[in-house]
Amino acid sequence: HHRPIDRIPLWDAEGITEQAVRRWCREGFLPGYTVHDFMRFDPVEYCGLDTMPIPTFVPRVVEEDDEWQTTIDPYGFTVRTLKAEAVAPTIYYYVRGSMFNREDWEQMKRRYDPRDLRRYPRSWSPELLDYWRTTANPVGLRFEWGPGRSIKNGYMLGLEAFLEQLTDDPAFIHDIFEYWAEFIIELARPIVEAGVVDFVWISEDGMAYKNSTLVSPQMYATFWAPYVKRVTDFLRAHGIDVIGHYTSGNITPLIPSFMEAGINLFGPLEVAADVDAVALKKRFGRDILLIGNISRQALMDGPEAVEREFAAKVPELTQQGGYIPAIDDMVLPDISFESFERYVELVRAYTV
Repeated sequence: HHRPIDRIPLWDAEGITEQAVRRWCREGFLPGYTVHDFMRFDPVEYCGLDTMPIPTFVPRVVEEDDEWQTTIDPYGFTVRTLKAEAVAPTIYYYVRGSMFNREDWEQMKRRYDPRDLRRYPRSWSPELLDYWRTTANPVGLRFEWGPGRSIKNGYMLGLEAFLEQLTDDPAFIHDIFEYWAEFIIELARPIVEAGVVDFVWISEDGMAYKNSTLVSPQMYATFWAPYVKRVTDFLRAHGIDVIGHYTSGNITPLIPSFMEAGINLFGPLEVAADVDAVALKKRFGRDILLIGNISRQALMDGPEAVEREFAAKVPELTQQGGYIPAIDDMVLPDISFESFERYVELVRAYTV
């Protein structure tokens, strides 16, 4: 880490919505291209491991009116979505979890078999491993922490029920996380042991909101850290030492706890939640790696605001090393093509 580079990469940390692209097609973006190809984003290879339940739950509509649609999703969650955004939703609410007690969890485990070959890419073969081993692109491994889609829906229990179980039945939560750690290790083992992975992202969206975290450092140390550390120790034993944690919100109070669990890369570092990449770099120095912290609000405000945001952060952070700029939240249609294009130009033109 922190080695000299000639330029900074152009990466997308949060994604670009279809709604934004539809707007951009009216403002100069050429239809028929992907944004990544059109803007020449630097390619990243991801080992496509499937951590969804197998079989998934059968998606279906259970209720709807003129404005909203309530569905069962592939994880078994009951989700309420604006009908106008049913294909690529940006506004949705989790109404109900997909398991409610230990008996449900024992049944759910059957859907999370790490040895199910359907979890690997269809091209899974020695040829694929050779490709990952020899490609010039960075190769990453990405997975959710916990069954379901992490804490924002309570690891299949629903958020409120999950938080209650932390005190009402802590052994239940320990069992979920211990099972998940072993699930990830066994699922990733063939790829990790092949020596093809450069970095890992652990996605756990919802660990924090604008003002602070959902759980305290002490709670994280008790319930999460022993099992996350089991995974990070496994990764480091096989030479993988860039291990990231993705969550939105103000994660600053939890960063020391994450680092003690073996995580050293953090993103997307939301500015609206008062996450300050410059301050984090000053505090943790070369022990921390960062990606993100370019405010989506700046892109909403226009090209001049983008230039100010870039100048305030990127020179200082890139000179220290261990930082990749990226927009800190999903790109929605409230960002113009002109603003996004200016951001891309700044990254492309910047030399270290």
